[in-house]
Amino acid sequence: MQYLLKVSIENTPLWRLVAIDGKADISHVAKLIGLAFDYKKSQYCFNIDSIKISAGVDGQSSSLEELKTFDSLSLTAGDVFGFVNETQGSLNHKVEVMKAEDRLYCLIPSCLVGAGILPPEDNLTADAISAYYDKDDCPSLNLKEVTNRLREYGSVRKDLEATMSQVSAIPFDIKG
Repeated sequence: MQYLLKVSIENTPLWRLVAIDGKADISHVAKLIGLAFDYKKSQYCFNIDSIKISAGVDGQSSSLEELKTFDSLSLTAGDVFGFVNETQGSLNHKVEVMKAEDRLYCLIPSCLVGAGILPPEDNLTADAISAYYDKDDCPSLNLKEVTNRLREYGSVRKDLEATMSQVSAIPFDIKG
């Protein structure tokens, strides 16, 4: 499946509409969402039906659970779930599945539309983000720049086998 996700930072006017591939693993999708907002190295999780699903640190997985495909979450159009940036001030995001289709007619991954950018601070809060957005001289969102970040990272993990061996491997030694 391919998904259009509307991701908004709760209690702020900032949001993004991102197109992602369901074949990507959970931590990869979390990193794409983070890149859409230009978060620096962060730890992420999803909250789906009151279940916390760890989504890695900056795209790096520490468990096989984080390497399950996004499709494995069985989301459909209309579903709503949470996304949390646990590093940057514990920012909560609302994620709405706008479309879940076999094929979307747009490039994957991409940021199709959105509003606002983050202030250049480290410890972000919803109040600080909203105040920055309301400033007269606040820079506007550059969708091309956001999409370039997403595409540079890629639609799916390129090093899946190496990553799987790092998180699951117990050295197997056959002595003959």
